[in-house]
Amino acid sequence: MIQISLAAARVNAGYKQDEAAVKIGVTPKTLRGYEQNKVIIPSTTLRKAAKLYGIPSDMIRLPVIEDGEYDENFLNSSTV
Repeated sequence: MIQISLAAARVNAGYKQDEAAVKIGVTPKTLRGYEQNKVIIPSTTLRKAAKLYGIPSDMIRLPVIEDGEYDENFLNSSTV
């Protein structure tokens, strides 16, 4: 599946950052953080953005967060 960045999805839908932020319900600074991968976007906000931009949320490429220790410990544990 082809994925595009959050910023590309916004631009393709014809929205300026400030306008999109208001419609999604976040500040322009917060949306900028999401688009620059400096802030992790909550799933509810991602769904709002995808709906506004007219694309499925799984078409938006998100950063992968690798914290190392948790992932390794989770995979190696036999009990939870």
